[in-house]
Amino acid sequence: MLEGVDVDTSLRQRVGRKIAIWLVLPIAVLTFVNSIDRVNVSYAGSAMSADLGLTPDQFGQGVSMFFIAYLLFQYPHVQLLKRIGIKAWLFCSMLLWACSGFWMAHVQSATEFYVARFLLGMAEAGFAPGMTWLISQWTPPSIRARALSGALVAVPLSMVLGGPLCGWLLGIANPLGMEAWRYMFLAIAIPNVVLAIAAAFYFVDRPDRAGWLTAAERDWLNREMAPSGEDVRIPAPSFTQIARDPWLWRCSIGWLLIMTGAYALAFWLPQLVRQLDLGGSELMIGTLSALPMLGIAIGLAVNGRLSDRAGERLRHVGIPSAAAGIAMLAAAGLEPGWPVLALLFVAGLGLGAAQGVFWAIPSAVRLGGGSVPVGVIALISMFGTAGGIIGPWLTGFLVGSSGSFSVAIGVLAALLVVAPLLLSFDRAGRTGMAQRA
Repeated sequence: MLEGVDVDTSLRQRVGRKIAIWLVLPIAVLTFVNSIDRVNVSYAGSAMSADLGLTPDQFGQGVSMFFIAYLLFQYPHVQLLKRIGIKAWLFCSMLLWACSGFWMAHVQSATEFYVARFLLGMAEAGFAPGMTWLISQWTPPSIRARALSGALVAVPLSMVLGGPLCGWLLGIANPLGMEAWRYMFLAIAIPNVVLAIAAAFYFVDRPDRAGWLTAAERDWLNREMAPSGEDVRIPAPSFTQIARDPWLWRCSIGWLLIMTGAYALAFWLPQLVRQLDLGGSELMIGTLSALPMLGIAIGLAVNGRLSDRAGERLRHVGIPSAAAGIAMLAAAGLEPGWPVLALLFVAGLGLGAAQGVFWAIPSAVRLGGGSVPVGVIALISMFGTAGGIIGPWLTGFLVGSSGSFSVAIGVLAALLVVAPLLLSFDRAGRTGMAQRA
């Protein structure tokens, strides 16, 4: 009996390591590239606006075009993924990313800028829910949170490393004689074509098609991922039935609140750090701005493991989210200086920790039955995308109205404290999740 347990434990550990290396790591690489494609326009903004004659309002509208398209096309992406499979879907999506980058390198007017950014949002709209769904199809519940957080950690890392990369491309003497900002878009777009082809050959929909798993490992993973006998007897609910489940809306609104705070922090952080008067050079401002992003990366990496080890989801999202809100609220009440930056680093830890475990909640509360439908993941993700529209806009409005970041930070902090109230109780009314999730 003990020998069988040892064999099962050995298989679990071996499969977990292979999934981390052969699935999660490639997804993290694509996520890293995805995130840089999204934010590189912020580094090119000043020179591009000068060359094209863009007003600040026009530049802001162009940036917003991405999120509008991202919101509109998430659900159609999911339907396309289900129809044509991961290989063709990922190839087409990434090829469109590249096309948007090539277009950005040649835009001549505000209208072309708007269209190029809209195309990028349309291309990237399904990536996050698609990769979340793919990981959920490959990972047993016992390791799902660390797998999801391992992929998501690429987002803050892209903000930490992407800035120096974009800055380097903007500063070198390019061989094509183009404006530096055009060359940056072109240089970042070219690898996307190569990655699109590689992804189409590499990724597979199901574990039984993975050449990097042995037959024994595939059999074990299929058994772990198979629904229980009780699940087999219960037909999969329709989306209309799922829509009546309060947990769908608790998850959606909770994710909206968390991502509103996260997006606002990401897009406004450099300007906030500039107001802290901690260093005058652009290099110092960029480096200090990366610290809260580093906190997000650490929170993502650590909390997923802690949640898997405890077999609990709700508290591992609610407590970090509340801690992030409290840290930001404390920062809002202090004079500009190093303590504010330290508290923002703590807020980053909490935001990362909450994001890393959040996507394990839908399956933990059995939203949609034994397997969470990809359409549900897309709907919840759309609420998070709305946070990308609301957070930066709300911050800008509050900063413009009050003349400082204190009011804005306080409002965002309140949202992060409210989020755990939606996710504090399981279906039985208990705090946290008693079962292994």
